[in-house]
Amino acid sequence: MLSGEKLQFLRITHKITQRQMAEWCGVSTRFIGMVEHGDRQPSPEVYNAMINCIYGIGKPLKKNKSNNQEQESK
Repeated sequence: MLSGEKLQFLRITHKITQRQMAEWCGVSTRFIGMVEHGDRQPSPEVYNAMINCIYGIGKPLKKNKSNNQEQESK
């Protein structure tokens, strides 16, 4: 799994905003920021959606509460 810092770099390089990524992944923009700063670790489903969003592949996730449930980073 890529670090939050690397995910942020890829997101910015591909000109994706946190808002766009959050909408694609079905999570809040705050959650995206927390992942990028290493405060939270996304579920495998949300992580894959983040990668898909960056590269413009696959389909967006539907927004629901379970997408915002994150695992502790340690």
